[in-house]
Amino acid sequence: MYRSRVGLGMTDSISGTQSDGSHQSPDWEAIARELTGESLPGDSARVTPADREMLASMERILSTVSAPPADIDVEAALATVKARPDFRARDVIPLRVDRKAEPGRRTRWIVPMPAIAAAAVLAVGVASWMAYNNRLAAGSVAAVTGMHGTGVGIRDSLTLSDGTRIVLGPLSSVTIPDDFGKESRSIEIHGDAWFDVIHDEGKPFTVRAGNAAIVDVGTVFTVSSDNSGGVSVSVTEGAVSLRQVNTPASQGVILKAGDKGHLELDGRVMSERGAVTSDDIAWRDGHLVFREATLADVAGSLRKWYGIEMKIADQSLGDRHLTATFSGESPERVLETIELALGAEIERRGDTAVVR
Repeated sequence: MYRSRVGLGMTDSISGTQSDGSHQSPDWEAIARELTGESLPGDSARVTPADREMLASMERILSTVSAPPADIDVEAALATVKARPDFRARDVIPLRVDRKAEPGRRTRWIVPMPAIAAAAVLAVGVASWMAYNNRLAAGSVAAVTGMHGTGVGIRDSLTLSDGTRIVLGPLSSVTIPDDFGKESRSIEIHGDAWFDVIHDEGKPFTVRAGNAAIVDVGTVFTVSSDNSGGVSVSVTEGAVSLRQVNTPASQGVILKAGDKGHLELDGRVMSERGAVTSDDIAWRDGHLVFREATLADVAGSLRKWYGIEMKIADQSLGDRHLTATFSGESPERVLETIELALGAEIERRGDTAVVR
């Protein structure tokens, strides 16, 4: 169950037993990340003792069968399940009902994931985890290369060959070259991404986002490249250097833990010391936070999280800003909240919302 408090920036997340006494379904994304060695901070608390007992039972069962094949693609399997209309995770934005569905056809997405499907995903995860450990012991873990992306309202994670962990925000992508890690470590992102970088002084980790180059100095940081005004970087551990691409490294601005940096469209680099808050990485945990956000930034976020195109029909609204927090609310509820907060009228036309 989720509640949002608009204007105060406060979000309560209640897990485990619900107020009506019912038990909340397992957090399948947290379980999947733990099985594949890609756990995020806070995942341990999301995987309950009952979940761990279930995992142990599954592992005991699988240990009695022959060794699993080494070519199981867990990411593809999980993506397939996520794409199912009946899949619902605790912190995934609900899918919209297909209004063009055949008459009389049952809309399955409102039904929780069946136990059989859950067990199948879990079995694939455990098998892949066992195969991964076998390959790790043999010293031959396959490198992750190519382009990886997420869809509307979906977040996903991956671990690079050097151990660096990345979490992609909704409608975001990362491109990893085939020669990553051989002589250099450079990647490119579009959208939002969180990084936990393994430091290597001989091969600095470089992120290119739009017109910005972010070079790691051993750190944890977040990059947002879809802002209407440029590229933003929030550092929570260590330090990074932020500069415009194709400029000397000496021109980079050093951002340390707690600092925020912004590369303006004209190439200027701005920094705010000690300005990072939990709001800056809230999206990683499924929370959509606006703090005095322009309507252009609100529109960009609605596109990524809900697949809604927001159009401003009245230009007098251009100077208004939104402060609100959302955690899993329906598109209708989000638009209603924005409507009240802005003192405006929003007309929904399919996937378009017109603001007057």
